[in-house]
This record gives sequence, structure tokens and C-alpha cells, in this order.
Amino acid sequence: MRFRDSYDKDTQMLNIHEGHRIRLRKRLEESNFANVDDYQCLEYLLTLCVRRKDTNELAHTLINTFGSLANVLEASIEDLQLVKGITYNMAYFLHFLPQIFAKYKLSKKTAKPVLTCPQDIFNYLGECIYHLPNEEFYLICMDNSNKVICKTEIANGGNSQVAIDTRKIVKYALKARANKVILLHNHPTASCEPSEEDIATTKRLFFAFHIDGIYLFDHMIVNNEEHYYSFAHEGLIEKYEKESENLFKSED
Repeated sequence: MRFRDSYDKDTQMLNIHEGHRIRLRKRLEESNFANVDDYQCLEYLLTLCVRRKDTNELAHTLINTFGSLANVLEASIEDLQLVKGITYNMAYFLHFLPQIFAKYKLSKKTAKPVLTCPQDIFNYLGECIYHLPNEEFYLICMDNSNKVICKTEIANGGNSQVAIDTRKIVKYALKARANKVILLHNHPTASCEPSEEDIATTKRLFFAFHIDGIYLFDHMIVNNEEHYYSFAHEGLIEKYEKESENLFKSED
């Protein structure tokens, strides 16, 4: 008899939670997520990976702990698990949502535009990766008229640097029959100013591409505040071009 009472109470609680979830989904569908609080969005996300549990209180706890929905999704898996009630699977799901959103935006970039200036580059690809918690490095291949042929992720790493394989990058550009290329990567936790390693890598790649008749049109760095640094705009690409001309003249 006690077992039956316990079962009935558990069933009643499940019905209460399910009823709340149905009302939440209906509210979000009717509003199309407009004028919805951070905790309500988070609560809905939690319902996708949490069964038989009240996600309202958990959503409030996460927002109170990290300050905003964005901060929750950008938190590390380890930090998320420090919150009582957050399991590894829940933390994993929340942590990788920004990357999923970024891939979604990238997959929509099916058109092949002409990129002639830093703003074009940012609009095409920079806006898709500036918010990512880890550094990602992309190569954009173009023809002589600056029309995009293709793009690819060539490296990814932690929150401060990635390993760049020069031979692999040049080989990909040659395979794509690129006349010009653009490099682009994000700085998740720093400014968009290039590090010494960024500058050295860009110069090395400029000469590597030059040897195979490919022109490095620009290298852009974006930070998590949607600001960007353009090597071309700052005159560094032109500087490398003059250095290469002088180098090959001296060899002649």
C-alpha cells in the first residue's frame, strides 16, 4: 500500500512537470521567442535533455550563477558541472550549442560572393565565428575576381592558439585552383590585435602561397565583441608583398 502511495505521488509530480512544459512550449511558439526572458529560453533547452525534473528552478540557478544566457552557453563544461543538478550530459549539451549555431550559420553560406574589403570578409565568415569559445582557423579560396570558390576550417584548438600546418593549407588552396586566399580566425578571450605568432605565421604563409603563385589577399582576426583586425587594412600584406618583390629581385 505504501508503494502504491509513493507511485501515485511520483506520477502526480510527473504530470505537473509535463503540464508546465507544455505551457512553456506553447508560450514560446506563440511568441516566436520574442520578449522571452533568458531563463525561459534556458528552461526550454533544459527540457530537451532533462526528464522527470523541474527545469524552472535549475534555469534560474544557472542564470543567477553565470549572469545571462550567453554566459551560460559560453561557460566550460567543468564550470557548468559545479552547479548543483547539472550532469555531464547536460553541461555538454549547453556548452556546444554555440558551436552548433555557428555551423548552422556557416551551412547557410552557400552563395559565393565577391570579397573586396574587410567588411565583406567579416560579413561572409567573421560573424559566424566571432563568438566561439575556442579558436578556429579558416581558409577562403577565391578566383582572380575575388569571387569565393570555397572555404574550409583548417585548424581548431583551445582559447588562445591553434597549430597551423603550412603545407596542408597551401595544398588545399592549390587543389581548389585558387588565385587568391584569405585567412580568418577568432580570438575567443583576447583582443583582435595579432600576437607575434599571428604575425610570424601570416608572413610565413604569404611567402609559401607566393611561391606557388597564390596571393594572400588578407588575414582577419575577430574577437568576441565583433571587432576585427585586417592585415591588409593595416598595411602588413602590402609590406610582405614588397619584401617578396625585393627578395626575388635580389635572387635574379
